[in-house]
Parts: sequence; C-alpha cells; structure tokens
Amino acid sequence: MKNKQIKILMRLISLICIVAFIWMTIHHFDAQLLFDLMHKLVSQPWHTGYMVVMYSFAFVLRAMAWKWYLPQARFQTCIDGLFASLFINHIFPIKIGDVARVGICAKQNRIPFSIVAESVIVLRLLDLIVLFFFAFLGAIVYMHMIIRSAMISPLIFGGIVFLFFLLRRIDLSWLQKHKQHWNMIWKSHRFVLIVVAIVFSWICEAVVLFEMAKMVAFPLSFSEALWVNSMAVGGQVFQMTPGGLATYEAVMAFALTRIHSYWEQAYALALATHLFKFLFSYVVGLYVWWRIPTLWTFVRKEDVA
Repeated sequence: MKNKQIKILMRLISLICIVAFIWMTIHHFDAQLLFDLMHKLVSQPWHTGYMVVMYSFAFVLRAMAWKWYLPQARFQTCIDGLFASLFINHIFPIKIGDVARVGICAKQNRIPFSIVAESVIVLRLLDLIVLFFFAFLGAIVYMHMIIRSAMISPLIFGGIVFLFFLLRRIDLSWLQKHKQHWNMIWKSHRFVLIVVAIVFSWICEAVVLFEMAKMVAFPLSFSEALWVNSMAVGGQVFQMTPGGLATYEAVMAFALTRIHSYWEQAYALALATHLFKFLFSYVVGLYVWWRIPTLWTFVRKEDVA
C-alpha cells in the first residue's frame, strides 16, 4: 500500500471518529453533568493536584527513559523536549511535536540530529507497543461487549487494517545506521529500565481518568481505566485536529460504554479528561517557551534536515 493510500485510510478513520463525536454531542451531551464535574475539580484542589502530580510524573518517567536511552542528553532537556512536543501537538492538527523534541535535544546538548531522531523513533515505537499491549489485553477481556457494538467495530477493524499495512511499509534501514548503539542498549540493563519506565508512565496517566470517574460516580476499576486510556491515546494515531480533538473523545466514550452503558457520564468523562490534558499541555508549553524563546524554530523541517 502506498503512503498516499495510508494517509487516505487514516483520514477516513479520523472522519468516522469526528462524525461519531458529533453524534455523541447531539445525543449525549449533558451540560449540567460537565459543569458539576468542572466544579468538583475546582472545589477539590487536593484531588485535582493529585491528578496533576501523577500526570506530570508520567512525563518524568518518559524523560528518564529517554535519558537512559541517550545518556549524553541532560535530563532537563529531555523534560523540555517532551513538554514542547506535547504543547505543539495540542496546537497543530498534525503530530509535528516530535520535530521540536528532536531539535531541542539535539541543539541544547550538541548531539547529532540523526542520533536524537533515532532515539525518539525507538521510544515512540516502545510507547505504541506498550499501549497496544494494554489495549489488546483489555480487548480480549471485553471482546463480547465490543462485538455487540455496531459503531466501534468498524473503528477497530480499520485500525487493524491500518496497522497491518503500516508495519509492512516501515523502512528500518535508518536503524542499521545506528545498529551498534541499538545493540548496546538492547543488551544492557538499561533497556529493562526503559521499558519499565514507559509502562509505569502510562499507568500514571491512567490515574487521571480513574480519579475523574470517581467524581461522576462512574463504576470504573483501575485496570479498566488503564485499558480505556490506552485505547484513547492509541486512537491519536488518526489525529486530524489539535490534540486529537473529537478522535480522543469518541474512542474514550465508546470504550467506556463497552464497560457500562452510561453514555452521558462517559461522554462527560471523555470531555473532562481531554480538557485537563489540553490545559496541562498549554501550561507546560508556555513554561518551555519561556525557557527556550526559540521554541518555534524547532518546528521548521529545515532545522532537522
């Protein structure tokens, strides 16, 4: 399958999610429920603070994994790169945040762009593998409920088809250029630490959904929250809007309603958790912009040419 056809498939799946989001907004949006949830977040600062700490710690763990993979990089630079990537991905409709991530790390640490890019690609692949693992386990557990859904089944089928053709098209020749570095990481104890850090980073991120579910009395166990969060974040592969707006909400609400058919609460949870992540990305993004005034220059492709 050609790259153009892959892009068409990605856009088609994204459009399906956007249509599903519009349908949910028309049929299941409860303004009072969302307002009450927002009020609880403001009136319970200790609860909100706990979610902020756990979500922040998820990025600290990812920065640690990156530092272990790329020892010559400074930890602060790893944090800055991750926050800049998050910020930019929540502003632009396509995922170009990693361009800034590579640029910041390479220029601030004086490391060749190719080496930094290789580390980011490998870590992104590990992120996807971990998310797929969590999503796959959850799909097995809730398969009987997923099959009954006429609306989510096409999304799952489309995602599987997309991943199949994408994996067939991946060119790993770039990895051969850094084969010695990769082999050194793979055979060292650092690889185990990297994987453990990535796994726990996604566990920490799932805390946000788990805690918010308590606020709307949505019966959700932590393992279920982990599965739903993995599905929602994994669905961002089909991002066509800033921060994956609409795609995130559609996938999360559908996944939540496979557990319990409380559509209004599920939709409110999807909106609230995504709003939380949007606000977080803007705050840390402004922080990085203050630290690195030339942040936007790293978005330009010629900077990583």
